[in-house]
Amino acid sequence: DLQVLVKVPEEDRERLGLCGFPLVIGNIAPVQLRLNSPHHPGRILAPYTRNNFKAWLIYSDDDGVTWQGDRELINMTVTDPQVAYDDAKPDCGRGMSYFGFSNLDKLNLRSVQDVVMFAESLCTEAQDPYHNTDRMAKMTGPWQFIGVGPPGSLQLRSGRVLVPAFHSYIRGLEGNGTLPLSQLYNNFALGHTMISDDGGDSWRLSYAWGVGEGANENQMVELPDGTVLSIARSLATGSPQHRMQARSTDQGNSFSASAPTEIPQPFNGCQGSAVSGDNGTVYVSGPDPLPSTSWLQKTINILRCSANLTGRSRVSVWKSNDGGRSFPSKTLIDPGLSAQTSLQFHAGKLYMLYEQADPSPQVTIEDKLMHNALQDLRVLLPNRFVFRDVAA
Repeated sequence: DLQVLVKVPEEDRERLGLCGFPLVIGNIAPVQLRLNSPHHPGRILAPYTRNNFKAWLIYSDDDGVTWQGDRELINMTVTDPQVAYDDAKPDCGRGMSYFGFSNLDKLNLRSVQDVVMFAESLCTEAQDPYHNTDRMAKMTGPWQFIGVGPPGSLQLRSGRVLVPAFHSYIRGLEGNGTLPLSQLYNNFALGHTMISDDGGDSWRLSYAWGVGEGANENQMVELPDGTVLSIARSLATGSPQHRMQARSTDQGNSFSASAPTEIPQPFNGCQGSAVSGDNGTVYVSGPDPLPSTSWLQKTINILRCSANLTGRSRVSVWKSNDGGRSFPSKTLIDPGLSAQTSLQFHAGKLYMLYEQADPSPQVTIEDKLMHNALQDLRVLLPNRFVFRDVAA
C-alpha cells in the first residue's frame, strides 16, 4: 500500500510555501545503506526537496514501514550571502527575460500559438544555450530552483553516500492555471552533489561540476574501477536531444563536463534511471519517442530547425558493457505514452517502475486539431504506475 512519507498539517502548508504557493514536496532520491555500513546499517535515507529550494531528509530504520527524523539539511542550497540562510528566498518574479527572451514571459504551454512562438525563437537563434556566452553569464549567483535525483541516491563501496542533484536560475512554477514557458527553461541547469560520509548525519556540497551540456535530473552508478558515472536528463530545448553523462574519479567530489550519450531525449528532456548490474554492466531507462510528424514539427522543419518536437513515449532500456561509453543494446518496454522510470537490479534481475498514460481522447474537432498540431508534445499526466521485470 502507498503511504504518505512526509506529513505536514494542512493548516501549515500555506505558511511553509514560497512564491504565493503552498508547500511543495519535490523530488526524492532514496537509498538503503548496506547492512555492513559503519553508520546506521540498513537505514533508508530519503533526501527530498521542499518548494524546489531547500533540501530535507527523512529516514526509516524498519525497511520503510515507518519514517522519522524529518529535518532540513542546512546550506545545501547556494543562497544570497547577505541574507541569513533561514530567511533566504528565491526571486519569484524572475522569468524568461532573465535569459534574454523578452517577449516570452506571458506565454504558456497550453496555447499552440505560444508554443509555436517559442519554437520559432529557438530556431531563429539556432544556438545551444550552453554555448551562448550571454546566457551562461547568467548561470551564477543564488540558486533559484533545486532538485535531487530522482529516482535514487548511491552508496559507494567506501560507504560514502552521494545524492545526485541539480540547480537552475529561474523558477518556472505554474501560475493562474497555466504552465508558463519558463517551465521549459528552468531545466537550463547545472549539476551538483550532496555528500555524506557518516550515513546521513552530516552533509556537504561537492565542488562545482564541469559544464559541458549541463545536468538536470540524474542518477549515479559506481563502476568497477571506482569511477562514478552520472546519467542525466538534458535540456533538449535548442540543445542536443540526448541523455548526458559526466564522470567523477574522486568519489563524487567533482565531476567532468557533461557530454551527450547516444540515448535520445524527447523535446525538453525527461527524467530517467541508471543502475549497475553484474560485471560492470550499466542499464539506463527513459523514453525513446519516434520522430514527430505534427503540424508544428513540419513548420519548424521549414525553418530548418533541428529541434525534434517529440513527447514522452516508448519507454526503453539501454545496456552498456563498457562503463557507459556505448549503449549498443536497447529493449522497448512500452510502445505507448510512458515517461518517468526507476530501475533496480537485485539478485541478477532488472526491475522497473514507470509511468504509463492513456492517449488523450479525440472526440471534438478541437481535440483532433490539437493532436494534429502537437501530437505528444504536451504535459504527460500518468494514469497508472507499472512495475515489471525486464529481460537483462
